[in-house]
Amino acid sequence: MQRYGPELRLECPKDGQVISSIKFASFGTPSGTCRSYSHGECSSIQAISVVQEACIGVSNCSVPVSSNYFGNPWTGVTKSLAVEAACS
Repeated sequence: MQRYGPELRLECPKDGQVISSIKFASFGTPSGTCRSYSHGECSSIQAISVVQEACIGVSNCSVPVSSNYFGNPWTGVTKSLAVEAACS
C-alpha cells in the first residue's frame, strides 16, 4: 500500500540491531534537541504508544505523520513530530 504525505522513518544504523526502545515521542509542538526533547503546550498523549507499536522490535519502521494516527490535540496549530529511539 502506497502512502502519501509526510512520514516518520526510523532505521537502526547497524545490521542485526532492532529498535529496542522509544525514549521520547511527541506529536504537537515539541521542542528541544536529541536527548533533551520536551513536550510542548500542544501534545498528543498517544504519540509514544503509536510509535512504540509500529517500531519496537524491528530494524526499521515508518509511521504517517498525521492527526489520523496521533489524534488532534489542538485545532488550528501546525504540528510536528519528535522521536528519540534506541537500537540494540
